[in-house]
Amino acid sequence: MSQQAPPEPGVPAGEMNESASSSRRGSSAASDRLKGFTGSATVGSITWSIISCFSVILVTVALVCVILLPTLLFSGERPVGIKGYLDAITWGWLLINGVPPKLGSATITLIPWGLAIIPWVLLFRAGRSFSLRIDHGARWRVMGGVIMVMIYVGAIVAAAHFTTSVNVSFGVGWALIVSVAMGVSAVTAGISRGAGVQLGTTIPTLAVFVLRWGFSAVAALMGIAAIVLALRLLVNFGGAMDLFMGLNPGWSGILALLALTIGYIPVLLVWSAAYIVGAGFSIGSDVMVSPFIPVTAPTQLPPFPPLVVIPETAGALVWLLPALVLVIGVFWGIGISKSLSKESAMIRLVIGFAVAFVAAVIFYGLALLSFGNLGDVRLVSLGPDPLLSASLLWILLSVGIAATSGLPAKTFMRKRQAKIVIVPDAEPEEAHRGHE
Repeated sequence: MSQQAPPEPGVPAGEMNESASSSRRGSSAASDRLKGFTGSATVGSITWSIISCFSVILVTVALVCVILLPTLLFSGERPVGIKGYLDAITWGWLLINGVPPKLGSATITLIPWGLAIIPWVLLFRAGRSFSLRIDHGARWRVMGGVIMVMIYVGAIVAAAHFTTSVNVSFGVGWALIVSVAMGVSAVTAGISRGAGVQLGTTIPTLAVFVLRWGFSAVAALMGIAAIVLALRLLVNFGGAMDLFMGLNPGWSGILALLALTIGYIPVLLVWSAAYIVGAGFSIGSDVMVSPFIPVTAPTQLPPFPPLVVIPETAGALVWLLPALVLVIGVFWGIGISKSLSKESAMIRLVIGFAVAFVAAVIFYGLALLSFGNLGDVRLVSLGPDPLLSASLLWILLSVGIAATSGLPAKTFMRKRQAKIVIVPDAEPEEAHRGHE
């Protein structure tokens, strides 16, 4: 008979439970360490800032490809090899980010700033999205913002440095200045917006009032300039179409021409505003376009359809355009008088001058961005004189504001009597019966 083997000595139940619990504790600790590492403030800030910045770069590169590739693929002169296509796309990407190109020895500083709004808005949204994701504190938002700006600036500067040819190049200094200005402004504004930072709580109320009214005055001027520009384009629409047909861009170049036109719209708006102010603008070293010059000297301009809006003559009615800036000042003075009704007339007057000064400083910056050259000897010093334009705007706004801001607020408020009486007054006899 076979005997049954004796049972092996088992592990006590207490030891088994203890080893299982220790194993669970070890795996839980490792999991907690992993989660703590991946979910820490440092890793989160670095990871999301890198993702946000590279997403902006990829979107802008894709947009440039959509605009340029049809022209590059189906035009008569195609780039040679893959490097030619990459260089062209990189040039377009640098241009859309506001970096001025250099053709030979001449730098084109009058670039389509309207296209630069696209990466600025994307950087702003990326900074806002990053700020909403990071809730560890202000220092982690600052660290992530610095990383985003460094990546963006590094990409722009590297592209400008390594993408050069005999005909087209980009200055590293220009690339650094433009990318730092765009990156810092857009990312800072986006992170502040995402964090819910209210400027009104950190800036004095009076300063916020002056800044807001100064910005709104420039916005009103640009609105009038847009109307004038649209009317000029409507009147000269036939000439614009003739130039467009003369260029013969084909279906592949329509998108590129449209993008270039949209990019130069802000520049033309500033030129129109300078014309309204009375400063005018130059279209060459010796050619001036002004409402006070009856006939503009002929000059050879590029065959660009939007340039048909440049007036060739100026009549007597055009001299009244600066009066529109006076009207803006009058209405802004009324608003200042109503908003600061409890202040003395002298204080309201001083604040009005400060509002006009802020508007002039803003317009100076816009005119500076809209002044430059297109690389040709004949096309240098294009645009308005920034100092002259800002000075005339300050003078005109100050005169208009001074005319009304010092008056008491009740001057612009009148009591209106009701013209329709819903409940008629009771007759004397009925009223007497009612008292009885």
